[in-house]
Amino acid sequence: MPHQRKPPKAATPPSTQDSTGRDDVCAGIPAGAAANDGQAGAADSDRELGARLRAMRNERKLTLKDLAARTHMSIGMLSQIERGVSSPSMRSLRQLCMALGVDGAALFAPGASPRAGKTAQVASEFAVLAAQRKALRLADSGVTKYRITPANCASLEAFLMELEPGAASDPSLRMQTGDKIAYVLEGRLRVTIDEVTLMLGPGDTYGLTGNRKYRWENAWNKKTVFVVVNSSHFYV
Repeated sequence: MPHQRKPPKAATPPSTQDSTGRDDVCAGIPAGAAANDGQAGAADSDRELGARLRAMRNERKLTLKDLAARTHMSIGMLSQIERGVSSPSMRSLRQLCMALGVDGAALFAPGASPRAGKTAQVASEFAVLAAQRKALRLADSGVTKYRITPANCASLEAFLMELEPGAASDPSLRMQTGDKIAYVLEGRLRVTIDEVTLMLGPGDTYGLTGNRKYRWENAWNKKTVFVVVNSSHFYV
């Protein structure tokens, strides 16, 4: 009898899971759509941030050359940041804030308008509703920073920090302004303070005085979320 070839096996569909095992297909959304939506949102955030920085520079009648001299950043890089082509680092934003003489709070996108009525007026001064959070999203860094400080607070400054996998603060230890206390809500956070390295999880806290150098980083392959409260307003 002539040899019969076996029919070829059906091709195995590609996996829709990412490196963390999470499925990229949800409620009928094609694989990759969620990532594309996130990238689009990040790009919009960069453009909005760049527009705010450009407006601040123009208000002070500074040229890109003037700002480059004050920040020690190149004119090309500043132009890319203002056009939303490049996402600045937290360190770059601090330099820009100092050069422009603005509080870091001015960089955050406006939150949603409060609901009408007396309740909204009280909330706008003494509370920050979830829908009113002002976000600072840096696409390339994987960091989203929400300013959650009520308007009535004159000294304390609070932020809700969301770190994507691989997100970290400046690689070198940097001295920060004012005391700070942080509380981990979700994930794994690695914090280095001077020569001490801490691995923290949900429910853990850390704190330090303003004369110490420190940095933080997301220490696992999923999102890490923590709240940090500073003893004074500071640049980003």
